[in-house]
Amino acid sequence: MWPSVKTSKLFLGVLLTLASHKSMQAQTDEHNLPSDSTGDTEPAAPPSRDSAVTPSENKTKASLFYFLVMSGKTQDQFQPLTQSQRAEAYTKGLFSPFLFLNAATSAGITQWQDVPHSWGQGAEGFGRRFGNYFAKQTVTRTLRWASEAALHEDNRYFQSGKRGVWARVKYALVSSVLARHDDGKQYFSFSRLGTNAGAAFLSRTWQPSTNNSAGDGAVSFGISMGTNAGGNIVREFLPDILHLFWHEQR
Repeated sequence: MWPSVKTSKLFLGVLLTLASHKSMQAQTDEHNLPSDSTGDTEPAAPPSRDSAVTPSENKTKASLFYFLVMSGKTQDQFQPLTQSQRAEAYTKGLFSPFLFLNAATSAGITQWQDVPHSWGQGAEGFGRRFGNYFAKQTVTRTLRWASEAALHEDNRYFQSGKRGVWARVKYALVSSVLARHDDGKQYFSFSRLGTNAGAAFLSRTWQPSTNNSAGDGAVSFGISMGTNAGGNIVREFLPDILHLFWHEQR
Protein backbone atom coordinates (compact mmCIF):
# COMPACT_ATOMS: atom_id res chain seq x y z
CA MET A 1 0.00 0.00 0.00
CA TRP A 2 2.67 2.52 1.02
CA PRO A 3 4.76 2.06 -2.15
CA SER A 4 1.62 2.87 -4.15
CA VAL A 5 1.10 6.07 -2.16
CA LYS A 6 4.70 7.14 -2.70
CA THR A 7 4.44 6.37 -6.42
CA SER A 8 1.25 8.43 -6.67
CA LYS A 9 2.94 11.39 -4.98
CA LEU A 10 5.90 11.12 -7.32
CA PHE A 11 3.62 10.97 -10.36
CA LEU A 12 1.69 14.00 -9.12
CA GLY A 13 4.94 15.91 -8.63
CA VAL A 14 5.97 15.16 -12.21
CA LEU A 15 2.60 16.39 -13.48
CA LEU A 16 2.87 19.66 -11.58
CA THR A 17 6.46 20.18 -12.74
CA LEU A 18 5.52 19.63 -16.36
CA ALA A 19 2.51 21.91 -16.05
CA SER A 20 4.66 24.68 -14.54
CA HIS A 21 7.22 24.20 -17.32
CA LYS A 22 4.49 24.53 -19.93
CA SER A 23 3.18 27.74 -18.38
CA MET A 24 6.65 29.33 -18.27
CA GLN A 25 7.47 28.15 -21.77
CA ALA A 26 4.25 29.61 -23.14
CA GLN A 27 5.02 32.97 -21.55
CA THR A 28 8.56 32.90 -22.97
CA ASP A 29 7.34 32.05 -26.46
CA GLU A 30 4.76 34.83 -26.34
CA HIS A 31 7.38 37.33 -25.18
CA ASN A 32 9.78 36.35 -27.97
CA LEU A 33 7.28 36.49 -30.83
CA PRO A 34 8.27 39.05 -33.48
CA SER A 35 5.78 41.83 -34.13
CA ASP A 36 5.10 40.72 -37.69
CA SER A 37 4.57 37.03 -36.83
CA THR A 38 0.78 37.22 -36.55
CA GLY A 39 0.20 35.99 -40.04
CA ASP A 40 2.67 33.11 -39.65
CA THR A 41 1.26 31.74 -36.41
CA GLU A 42 -1.35 29.03 -36.76
CA PRO A 43 -3.87 29.11 -33.88
CA ALA A 44 -4.55 25.91 -32.01
CA ALA A 45 -7.63 24.06 -33.18
CA PRO A 46 -10.55 24.48 -30.75
CA PRO A 47 -12.29 21.43 -29.36
CA SER A 48 -15.15 20.02 -31.41
CA ARG A 49 -18.47 21.85 -31.05
CA ASP A 50 -20.50 19.14 -32.77
CA SER A 51 -21.80 17.99 -29.40
CA ALA A 52 -21.60 19.26 -25.84
CA VAL A 53 -20.32 15.82 -24.83
CA THR A 54 -17.43 15.61 -27.35
CA PRO A 55 -14.15 16.07 -25.38
CA SER A 56 -11.70 16.17 -28.30
CA GLU A 57 -11.48 15.83 -32.06
CA ASN A 58 -8.51 13.50 -31.55
CA LYS A 59 -9.91 9.97 -31.15
CA THR A 60 -7.22 8.78 -28.73
CA LYS A 61 -7.60 11.83 -26.49
CA ALA A 62 -11.38 11.57 -26.68
CA SER A 63 -11.27 7.92 -25.57
CA LEU A 64 -8.95 8.81 -22.68
CA PHE A 65 -11.13 11.75 -21.62
CA TYR A 66 -14.30 9.64 -21.74
CA PHE A 67 -12.57 7.08 -19.50
CA LEU A 68 -11.43 9.80 -17.07
CA VAL A 69 -14.86 11.53 -17.15
CA MET A 70 -13.36 14.72 -18.55
CA SER A 71 -15.16 17.27 -20.68
CA GLY A 72 -12.03 18.44 -22.51
CA LYS A 73 -13.21 22.01 -21.93
CA THR A 74 -12.85 24.79 -19.36
CA GLN A 75 -15.61 25.66 -16.92
CA ASP A 76 -16.67 28.74 -18.88
CA GLN A 77 -17.49 26.45 -21.84
CA PHE A 78 -19.99 24.36 -19.90
CA GLN A 79 -23.12 23.25 -21.73
CA PRO A 80 -25.79 21.09 -20.06
CA LEU A 81 -26.17 17.61 -21.47
CA THR A 82 -29.35 16.12 -22.85
CA GLN A 83 -30.28 12.64 -21.66
CA SER A 84 -29.11 11.17 -24.97
CA GLN A 85 -25.75 12.90 -24.56
CA ARG A 86 -25.46 11.50 -21.03
CA ALA A 87 -26.05 8.04 -22.47
CA GLU A 88 -23.44 8.68 -25.17
CA ALA A 89 -20.80 9.70 -22.62
CA TYR A 90 -21.67 6.69 -20.44
CA THR A 91 -21.38 4.23 -23.33
CA LYS A 92 -18.13 5.63 -24.69
CA GLY A 93 -16.56 5.68 -21.24
CA LEU A 94 -17.68 2.13 -20.51
CA PHE A 95 -16.20 0.75 -23.73
CA SER A 96 -13.06 2.89 -23.78
CA PRO A 97 -9.90 0.79 -24.35
CA PHE A 98 -8.39 2.64 -21.39
CA LEU A 99 -10.94 1.03 -19.06
CA PHE A 100 -9.79 -2.44 -20.12
CA LEU A 101 -6.14 -1.34 -19.83
CA ASN A 102 -6.77 0.03 -16.33
CA ALA A 103 -8.49 -3.18 -15.24
CA ALA A 104 -5.64 -5.30 -16.62
CA THR A 105 -2.98 -3.12 -14.98
CA SER A 106 -4.76 -3.15 -11.61
CA ALA A 107 -5.20 -6.92 -11.85
CA GLY A 108 -1.52 -7.37 -12.62
CA ILE A 109 -0.45 -5.24 -9.66
CA THR A 110 -2.73 -7.01 -7.17
CA GLN A 111 -1.72 -10.40 -8.56
CA TRP A 112 1.92 -9.47 -7.93
CA GLN A 113 0.91 -8.41 -4.39
CA ASP A 114 -1.16 -11.65 -4.05
CA VAL A 115 -4.24 -9.69 -2.95
CA PRO A 116 -6.62 -11.21 -2.12
CA HIS A 117 -4.63 -14.34 -1.36
CA SER A 118 -7.61 -16.69 -1.78
CA TRP A 119 -7.90 -15.82 -5.49
CA GLY A 120 -4.56 -17.48 -6.10
CA GLN A 121 -2.15 -17.00 -8.97
CA GLY A 122 -1.95 -17.97 -12.62
CA ALA A 123 -4.49 -17.23 -15.34
CA GLU A 124 -7.45 -18.02 -13.07
CA GLY A 125 -6.27 -15.60 -10.38
CA PHE A 126 -5.60 -12.88 -12.95
CA GLY A 127 -9.03 -13.42 -14.49
CA ARG A 128 -10.75 -13.01 -11.14
CA ARG A 129 -8.87 -9.83 -10.39
CA PHE A 130 -9.49 -8.42 -13.86
CA GLY A 131 -13.20 -9.23 -13.54
CA ASN A 132 -13.28 -7.55 -10.13
CA TYR A 133 -11.91 -4.24 -11.40
CA PHE A 134 -13.93 -4.30 -14.60
CA ALA A 135 -17.15 -5.12 -12.74
CA LYS A 136 -16.60 -2.36 -10.18
CA GLN A 137 -15.94 0.17 -12.97
CA THR A 138 -19.13 -0.96 -14.72
CA VAL A 139 -21.20 -0.67 -11.55
CA THR A 140 -19.69 2.74 -10.75
CA ARG A 141 -20.34 4.17 -14.20
CA THR A 142 -23.86 2.74 -14.40
CA LEU A 143 -24.86 4.08 -10.99
CA ARG A 144 -23.36 7.48 -11.80
CA TRP A 145 -25.16 7.69 -15.15
CA ALA A 146 -28.52 6.79 -13.60
CA SER A 147 -28.17 9.14 -10.61
CA GLU A 148 -26.87 12.03 -12.72
CA ALA A 149 -29.84 11.66 -15.07
CA ALA A 150 -32.29 11.61 -12.16
CA LEU A 151 -30.73 14.54 -10.26
CA HIS A 152 -29.59 16.58 -13.29
CA GLU A 153 -26.00 16.57 -12.05
CA ASP A 154 -22.93 16.60 -14.25
CA ASN A 155 -19.75 15.13 -12.73
CA ARG A 156 -17.57 15.59 -15.80
CA TYR A 157 -14.37 17.47 -15.04
CA PHE A 158 -14.00 20.94 -16.54
CA GLN A 159 -10.61 22.63 -16.36
CA SER A 160 -10.54 25.71 -14.17
CA GLY A 161 -9.11 28.14 -16.72
CA LYS A 162 -7.22 29.67 -13.79
CA ARG A 163 -3.56 30.72 -13.67
CA GLY A 164 -1.13 29.43 -11.08
CA VAL A 165 -0.50 25.86 -10.02
CA TRP A 166 -1.93 26.10 -6.52
CA ALA A 167 -5.09 27.93 -7.59
CA ARG A 168 -5.72 25.12 -10.05
CA VAL A 169 -4.96 22.42 -7.47
CA LYS A 170 -7.41 24.01 -5.03
CA TYR A 171 -10.11 24.13 -7.71
CA ALA A 172 -9.47 20.48 -8.60
CA LEU A 173 -9.74 19.29 -4.99
CA VAL A 174 -12.90 21.27 -4.26
CA SER A 175 -14.47 20.03 -7.50
CA SER A 176 -14.04 16.42 -6.36
CA VAL A 177 -17.16 16.71 -4.18
CA LEU A 178 -19.15 19.04 -6.46
CA ALA A 179 -21.23 18.58 -9.59
CA ARG A 180 -22.66 21.07 -12.06
CA HIS A 181 -26.37 21.45 -12.53
CA ASP A 182 -28.03 22.50 -15.76
CA ASP A 183 -27.47 26.17 -14.89
CA GLY A 184 -23.71 25.57 -14.76
CA LYS A 185 -23.42 26.22 -11.02
CA GLN A 186 -21.63 23.74 -8.78
CA TYR A 187 -23.36 22.11 -5.82
CA PHE A 188 -22.57 19.17 -3.58
CA SER A 189 -22.54 16.02 -5.71
CA PHE A 190 -25.07 13.60 -4.23
CA SER A 191 -24.70 11.42 -7.31
CA ARG A 192 -20.95 11.01 -6.80
CA LEU A 193 -21.31 10.26 -3.09
CA GLY A 194 -24.09 7.74 -3.71
CA THR A 195 -22.29 6.17 -6.66
CA ASN A 196 -19.01 5.62 -4.82
CA ALA A 197 -20.79 4.29 -1.74
CA GLY A 198 -23.02 2.00 -3.79
CA ALA A 199 -20.15 0.59 -5.85
CA ALA A 200 -17.98 0.11 -2.76
CA PHE A 201 -20.60 -1.96 -0.95
CA LEU A 202 -22.06 -3.77 -3.96
CA SER A 203 -18.58 -4.95 -4.91
CA ARG A 204 -18.37 -6.75 -1.54
CA THR A 205 -20.84 -9.31 -2.90
CA TRP A 206 -18.21 -10.93 -5.12
CA GLN A 207 -15.24 -10.46 -2.80
CA PRO A 208 -13.84 -13.40 -0.80
CA SER A 209 -14.88 -13.76 2.84
CA THR A 210 -11.66 -12.10 3.98
CA ASN A 211 -12.61 -8.88 2.21
CA ASN A 212 -16.41 -8.57 2.21
CA SER A 213 -17.31 -6.96 5.53
CA ALA A 214 -19.04 -3.61 5.99
CA GLY A 215 -15.73 -2.22 7.21
CA ASP A 216 -14.06 -3.32 3.98
CA GLY A 217 -16.82 -1.56 2.06
CA ALA A 218 -16.25 1.63 4.05
CA VAL A 219 -12.52 1.48 3.33
CA SER A 220 -13.22 0.98 -0.37
CA PHE A 221 -15.56 3.99 -0.34
CA GLY A 222 -12.91 6.18 1.31
CA ILE A 223 -10.28 5.07 -1.20
CA SER A 224 -12.65 5.86 -4.08
CA MET A 225 -13.32 9.39 -2.81
CA GLY A 226 -9.63 10.02 -2.18
CA THR A 227 -8.65 8.63 -5.56
CA ASN A 228 -11.16 10.90 -7.25
CA ALA A 229 -9.71 13.95 -5.48
CA GLY A 230 -6.19 13.05 -6.57
CA GLY A 231 -7.47 12.16 -10.02
CA ASN A 232 -8.96 15.62 -10.38
CA ILE A 233 -5.49 17.12 -10.08
CA VAL A 234 -4.40 14.90 -12.95
CA ARG A 235 -7.51 15.91 -14.92
CA GLU A 236 -6.75 19.60 -14.38
CA PHE A 237 -3.22 19.42 -15.80
CA LEU A 238 -3.46 16.50 -18.22
CA PRO A 239 -4.68 18.49 -21.27
CA ASP A 240 -1.76 20.91 -20.84
CA ILE A 241 0.73 18.05 -20.56
CA LEU A 242 -0.68 16.27 -23.62
CA HIS A 243 -0.50 19.51 -25.57
CA LEU A 244 3.08 20.05 -24.43
CA PHE A 245 4.06 16.47 -25.35
CA TRP A 246 2.53 16.58 -28.83
CA HIS A 247 3.83 20.09 -29.45
CA GLU A 248 7.40 19.02 -28.66
CA GLN A 249 7.06 15.96 -30.91
CA ARG A 250 6.45 18.20 -33.92
